Amino acid sequence: MAENQDLEVPQTLEGWYVLHEVYAVDWARLRETSPDTRGDLAREASNWLREAAGSEGDSAAYSVVTQKGDLMFVHYRPTPDDLNRMELALRGLQLFDYLIPSYSFLSVIEVSLYELTGIAHKRLADQGIRPGSAHFDDAFAQQMEEQKARVKDRLYCSIPDHDYICFYPMNKRRGEQVNWYSLSMDERRKMMRGHGRIGHKYHREVKQIIGGSVGLDDWEWGVSLHANSMLPFKKLIYEMRFDPASALFAEFGPFYLGIRREPDQLPDLLAGKLS
Repeated sequence: MAENQDLEVPQTLEGWYVLHEVYAVDWARLRETSPDTRGDLAREASNWLREAAGSEGDSAAYSVVTQKGDLMFVHYRPTPDDLNRMELALRGLQLFDYLIPSYSFLSVIEVSLYELTGIAHKRLADQGIRPGSAHFDDAFAQQMEEQKARVKDRLYCSIPDHDYICFYPMNKRRGEQVNWYSLSMDERRKMMRGHGRIGHKYHREVKQIIGGSVGLDDWEWGVSLHANSMLPFKKLIYEMRFDPASALFAEFGPFYLGIRREPDQLPDLLAGKLS
């Protein structure tokens, strides 16, 4: 029991809840409708997206490249209830009659505090406050609130307005040969430090949003990369594959690539055009 009380778990800070929804368009049924009907449903969808993007949080639409889907909607909201309201609002549109669900992913924007967790533990230990002691939880919570104020802009940001998105879910391996969660805190911290150095090399080209999804969806994280060219996605992810944190311990789900579309571009998109 004492060993469990002393377990040093890396803390995380959470911000907006995030929903990625991918749909295929039933093009055959859509083409059977009259031009007036197609115009009405496109305008209704455009107004919905424009209003959604102006709500607390943010919303965006993407044209999906490849046959994995046609449209991807991304929503940032304060609570899961707010995300559910966005789902229900979409289901109430005429457009939804012509959409086929392809994929969805729920997460919450997360900043991991590998380095700062260790620093906080050491600061409290220097004051004689150790895990399991009477004052530890309150003192540690105060440390986390200070860090949350420091990274508020990362937790409660708008959806990056870059031209392209690359979204994928991932896990850390828990297999018989290697198990991320059986490593010591120092080993994981060292690997994440090296992983972060690679990511920082691309920070001018790529904006990365990490969503924590442990207990929320089928994978442990959802990663969104935003850039004005797709090639940096390839280069960044390829280089990271050689890093031990990925080479030994990362498992990746499907990748979804999308092109950002503004609300007033939806009519052309639903007409099969990329304006």
